[in-house]
Amino acid sequence: MTSRGFLIRFIDIGLIVLFGFILISDIENLSQVELSRATEAQEVDDDAVERAFVTVAIAPDGSFALADPASGDLLAAGVERVDVLTELLRRIKADHEELEQELVVLISPHEDSIVQRTVDVMDVCDRLGVGKSLQADLGLGEGA
Repeated sequence: MTSRGFLIRFIDIGLIVLFGFILISDIENLSQVELSRATEAQEVDDDAVERAFVTVAIAPDGSFALADPASGDLLAAGVERVDVLTELLRRIKADHEELEQELVVLISPHEDSIVQRTVDVMDVCDRLGVGKSLQADLGLGEGA
C-alpha cells in the first residue's frame, strides 16, 4: 500500500471511529436555563429607576479612591484595606437607598495596578448587592 493510500485509509478509520463515538455518546442537557416571561405587572421601566454612580479608582500601589463622578467630589482617598472600602460603600449605598436611588460602582483600575485589587472591588460589590461596571483601557489603541 502506498503512503497516499495509507493516509486516506487512516483518515477513513478515524472518521468512522469519531462518528461511532458521537452516536453512542449520551448527549443530554446538563443544565437548563429558564427564561421567565415578565407579565405587564412585573415589567420594570429602566428609565423609572434612578441610578447614582460612584467611581472606585485603583491606584498603581493598590489603594482605592472613591469619587462622585456627577459632582467631581472626592469621597475618600488612600483606602488600602478592603474592609474599609466595604464599609464606605455600605454607607454610600444606604444613603442612596434613602433617596430611592440604585447605586452603581464604576471600577476604574490603573493599568499598572494588580488585577486582584479589581477582583476585590467586584467581590465587595457582589456582597453588598451593588451594580458594577468595569472601565478599563485594554490598550487596543493605535499601536495595537
